Amino acid sequence: MDTQALTPFAVFAGLAGGIGLFLIGMHMLTEGLKLAAGRALEGLLERGTATPLRGLGAGMTMTALVQSSTAVTVASIGFVNTGLLSLQNAMWVIFGSNVGTTLNAWLVAALGFSFKIDTFALPFVGVGALLMLAGRTVRQRALGQALAGFGVLFLGIDVLKDTFSGFGATMNLQDHIAPGFTGWLVLVGIGTLLTVLMQASGAVIAVIITAAQGGLMSIEAACAMVIGTNIGTTSTAILSAIGATSNARRLAAAHVMFNLLTGTVAILMLPLLIALLGVLREWLEQPATPAVTIAMFHTAFNLLGVLLMIPLARMMLRFLAGRFRSREEEIARPRHLDATSLAVPDLALRALRMELGRTQSFAVTALTAVSRVPPDEPWIERQASTLDALAPAISNYVRKLSASTLPPALVEALAHSLRALQYQESAVIAVRQACALATVLGHPPGTELEAAAKAFHQATANLAANADGGRDDFSAAAVEVRLQEAETRYQAFKEALLLEGAHARIDIRSMQDWLRLASLERRAVEQVAKAARMLAVLDGDLTPQQAIEAETPGAETVNAH
Repeated sequence: MDTQALTPFAVFAGLAGGIGLFLIGMHMLTEGLKLAAGRALEGLLERGTATPLRGLGAGMTMTALVQSSTAVTVASIGFVNTGLLSLQNAMWVIFGSNVGTTLNAWLVAALGFSFKIDTFALPFVGVGALLMLAGRTVRQRALGQALAGFGVLFLGIDVLKDTFSGFGATMNLQDHIAPGFTGWLVLVGIGTLLTVLMQASGAVIAVIITAAQGGLMSIEAACAMVIGTNIGTTSTAILSAIGATSNARRLAAAHVMFNLLTGTVAILMLPLLIALLGVLREWLEQPATPAVTIAMFHTAFNLLGVLLMIPLARMMLRFLAGRFRSREEEIARPRHLDATSLAVPDLALRALRMELGRTQSFAVTALTAVSRVPPDEPWIERQASTLDALAPAISNYVRKLSASTLPPALVEALAHSLRALQYQESAVIAVRQACALATVLGHPPGTELEAAAKAFHQATANLAANADGGRDDFSAAAVEVRLQEAETRYQAFKEALLLEGAHARIDIRSMQDWLRLASLERRAVEQVAKAARMLAVLDGDLTPQQAIEAETPGAETVNAH
């Protein structure tokens, strides 16, 4: 390029046009590869992340294939959001994605300055355009889009290379930046800002590499800006996590923490890393060009970040587990089980009784919801999930308390506590099964059946209201009265179903389904009542013998499916 003719407009036009071509090419390449791969990448993300190591490999592979760490990050957040991917394994996918994205720098370094770019790129554009227009299948057209994008991407690099080679001959950006560590921090900030604005770290890295290759900045300055591009990529994760679940927000925070930690270590070790990479480059007999050094640096400091995460990942996971708690998670945390109370067994038992009162409230709320027609399935699942989350914490608390030397009365009380929790969990299982079946069956056929079902549901709701162990007016005697009422209504509903079936007013299969639904609801009622008896024993309202005698003999068993 004729440096004398290099006007400010020519520099602006070359820079804007080169970046534009690169962005268009990168978009075409990424979208084309994603379309060509179909659901294979989603399948890899879903099935290939069973362990942290496999998650790391999946993140590297997918990012290298689609040339977009943003796509992999957003997909990972989406999978965590829907519960298909655990937070721990998703973190390693993100770490791997950071390593996989360094392939972009190698493409620019290896191909952007080793060939006559237009001769290399134009055939890709031609073949890709032909496939896009003449391809018979979506996959063929997508592959054509990817090939054309690959060619356009390198045409953008060619424009940037010509612009910077002319501009670098007359100006050195380093002359306008403070020397030393302060200057590096400024360049990190510039790299971060450019990546946030362009939403494409690959394009910023291409600009950095071509600028350094053209003599516009030193290798140290270029590497500092590359660190900034890594930090800038976190903006996409932050935006994707807005309004997402707690785990999705934790994953976005893990991405930010990883990139900030990696960037901090890299900037502190910048001269040392560049010197070591120089030795490694000579050993590997790589050309001593700024482009290769920058690509090596980009890969090296991301790999360094992964190595740092090996001892730190568990600590980071524990830290994040206490952050971004949703209202549901706050509810699912034990409120009364304080470790300090374990030193005083009587106090610990009181705390345990209060926590079991909470779990009883979740069980009876779920029971009330299943008595409605149609049952409130989301509300039931919320109550059941909360109880499921609390149960291990309560069991663990009991285990710690039982490890102490306790008097026989307290040992017996712990046994009653565990039985209460077991009954509550059994009740919730029955409620979930009843809810699933009731959602399918809908309203009972016929007015007589509907009236009998309504009476049974009302008796269930009445028992649930009286069996709430967290209420101040909780009474074992009231629970027994409501349990007998529910049993009477159940038998009446069952008799009505059998009568309708005997007169062929309802088909046998439907009758069996309704009998099973009634039996599931009855089992949930019995389990809630049994849990209430155990709580009454803990309160001293019933003796253990009275609780055993109150158990209904010969209760029906339900085959759970």
